[in-house]
Amino acid sequence: MIVADTFVVFHLFNETDLTKVAQKVLKKDPIWILPTLWQEEYANVLSKLARIENRASDEVIHHFSQTLESLHDSEVIVESIKALEISLEYKVSVYDAHFLSLAKDFNAPLVTEDKEILKKCPHIAVSMRHFLS
Repeated sequence: MIVADTFVVFHLFNETDLTKVAQKVLKKDPIWILPTLWQEEYANVLSKLARIENRASDEVIHHFSQTLESLHDSEVIVESIKALEISLEYKVSVYDAHFLSLAKDFNAPLVTEDKEILKKCPHIAVSMRHFLS
């Protein structure tokens, strides 16, 4: 089991230079968990990308719906107070603390490409490539 951050999900479900790496992560460990707030982060990323690439709204919404359906059973609720405590402890955003909270609760690695999280929490977080090695 791993905790996958929103950008790992993004690389898995969108064609990027890291899509193949994300696919290998999924193959190595197909049990992913995410805090429920990943949906808002992912929607925000898709919205920004749609504006930049001038994508049709119905295409973006359909893609979002399919991704939600694929990961629905992977979602875990994180208590906001706990996320705040972790945010203060590690000096990270409350959003990032949700992912860290799950990693700590489930004793699972947080797989992320977020350089700040990798630097501040090397005992919890690993990059996709490091996870694969």
